[in-house]
Amino acid sequence: MVNAKEITEFLNEELKIYDIEDSSCNGLQVENTDEIKKIGFAVDACLESFEKAAQAGCQMLIVHHGMIWDGIKYIKGDTYNKVKFLIENNLALYASHLPLDRHETYGNNGVLAKLLGLNNIKPFGYHNGKTLGFIGETDTTLDKIKQIIKENGMQNSSLDFGKQEIKKVAIVSGGGSKESYQAIAAGADLYLTGESAHYQHHLAKENKINIIFGGHYETEVFGVKALMPLLKKKFNVETEFIDVPTLI
Repeated sequence: MVNAKEITEFLNEELKIYDIEDSSCNGLQVENTDEIKKIGFAVDACLESFEKAAQAGCQMLIVHHGMIWDGIKYIKGDTYNKVKFLIENNLALYASHLPLDRHETYGNNGVLAKLLGLNNIKPFGYHNGKTLGFIGETDTTLDKIKQIIKENGMQNSSLDFGKQEIKKVAIVSGGGSKESYQAIAAGADLYLTGESAHYQHHLAKENKINIIFGGHYETEVFGVKALMPLLKKKFNVETEFIDVPTLI
């Protein structure tokens, strides 16, 4: 028998949630009173994720983008509706934002680096003095990497201004447009992130680098999915990924 607080204590330590400054209130954002028999995993703490988790029989939902950022100022509108739903359905909510981006084993960027078959993987992409992503070496082509990205459900929007031969790849999932500058400085042939920004077109063209935008949502399903077998084995619970993709 396990409860949300026990799972939280384990995740807080495993994901090192206090090691990086974050606007997300990482950890257990809403508690419940039930034994946890099934855990849902989702990218976003949205009402649709909550509803699908409850329908699936989950007593706890673990997300990447939590519901509480810099604390709750008012409990009204959509915040009220979400808090009300969680309490009425006795559904606990746990969030891990930047810690789940940067974790070498269970983080979005660590999983992506392994997915692309990178070698000599090192931390990359500084934010508030700590790294979020990873950079590694390979010996492949841009087309082959695009194929891997497509096969794993990511978007393939790209700026193909670099070489076809890819030797070094930098990765920061989600909204990592600003780290493009760091990828260029590190000598990457390819930078993989989630979202695009207008200035990146000329930045990539003038610096002869390839940038692939895999989608904010699509590049950040990997962290929560990586936690599923870990918690299933550790606590003998059922797990289910709650897929609620976004249009942007």
